[in-house]
Order: sequence, then structure tokens, then C-alpha cells
Amino acid sequence: MVTLVASLGTSPMVITETIDELRKMGTTVDRVVVLTTKDPRVEASYYALALDFKWNYENIELEKVELPFEDIKSQKDHDEFVRIAKEVIRKEMDAGREVVVSVAGGRKTMGVGLYKAGLELGVKDFYHVIAEEVVGTSDFLRNLMTHDLRSIYDGRIEAPESLKKLIKWEMHRPDLTIHLIKI
Repeated sequence: MVTLVASLGTSPMVITETIDELRKMGTTVDRVVVLTTKDPRVEASYYALALDFKWNYENIELEKVELPFEDIKSQKDHDEFVRIAKEVIRKEMDAGREVVVSVAGGRKTMGVGLYKAGLELGVKDFYHVIAEEVVGTSDFLRNLMTHDLRSIYDGRIEAPESLKKLIKWEMHRPDLTIHLIKI
């Protein structure tokens, strides 16, 4: 039983890339806990991730832990993030789960905060993902925000095929070479 703990910003693909690369290395993640801010762009990113899990990772549980601020803008926010990250990691460890941490998503201070929290609690496996190819600017987030992703996720409205294709393409890009870096 492996839980991936990660912060999430506006690039949800760092979560799916990490899961897929860990799987290639023989580690099967069955639970993911993402820490998110209240930023509307991050919310769109979360629902894209949640839809991808619904459509492509039905055996992996996804939990969202929403932080009490829209963005990390101060030392106080960072310290609160680290406190919450430690709570999340401790809860998973107390449940007898192996915890791996991704430092790839969200603000840089979030990755550093997750690393700090994990080290203090004895986590041994920290990862970052890097795409070898440089991809031009993406309209992914802008396109996501034109849809009511929460209603689609909740099943209140049907997802257009174009959205399903967009999410699958961006979250599982076959044209990228991904490297999982163990820190």
C-alpha cells in the first residue's frame, strides 16, 4: 500500500507522470493525496486530474487537501503548508502505508516544504519528474477553465469528447520522454 503525497499547482500532469514512472520502476501507487491552494486555476487543475483518475486510474484513490489560502505569499503561509503536509504524511504513515513524496508540483516553496516535512517524519523516497523535450506554451489550463469541470466530475453534466481527448493527451503525452529523479 503506497501513498503518493504531492502538492498541485497548474500542471496536473506531474502527478500522472510520477505515477506512471513509479509503475515502470515496480512501485504501484494505490492512493494519492494532493495539497492544493484555493486558486481557481489550481482548482481547474485538480478537477482535470480527478477526471483523469476517474477515466484512467480507477484503482487509485485520490484525495484533495485544500490549504486555507489562495496562494503561498508569506512565511506564515509556508509554515502552515509544512504543518499541514506533516499532518497528511503522518496520517498516511499511521495507517501503515508507505509514503513517497513528489516535489514537482505547485510553487517551489511547496516542494521544499514537502521535502522538509517528509524528512522530519522519516520518508525515504522523494521524486521529481522532468520532461526531456521542451514543449511550447500550452493552452491546456485556459481550455480547462472554459468547462465546468466540477459538474462534469460530479456527473451533473456530460464531458465533451474533445475535453476527454485533451485531458488524456496532456496528462499522458506519448511524445515526451519523462525522467523520474529520486532525490
